[in-house]
Amino acid sequence: MARRWKRLTPSERVLVAQRYEAGETSIALAREYGVAKSTILSILREANVVVRRQPLTPEQVSQAAALYESGRSLSRVAAELSLKQDTIRLALKAAGVRLRPATGR
Repeated sequence: MARRWKRLTPSERVLVAQRYEAGETSIALAREYGVAKSTILSILREANVVVRRQPLTPEQVSQAAALYESGRSLSRVAAELSLKQDTIRLALKAAGVRLRPATGR
């Protein structure tokens, strides 16, 4: 089935920027509006909104640690959590998880 792309109206785009500036996350907004996080970030950049860095929640770090410690690779954990590998690596290091040597694959 082909993916249906959703376009936000100009008023929705303004509301997205306002809600983000009020503290809502780009991930929450993307889910609510049914668009990709990258779409939300593009809307914010177009509106000249400063994008906040969004660290992983304690629950995400705990889940990542559990997956990694069960034997999954960093790249596999990142894929399962829809995050970047480096984000996972840094979060696990900061949480005190001992990282295995890279396999080089």
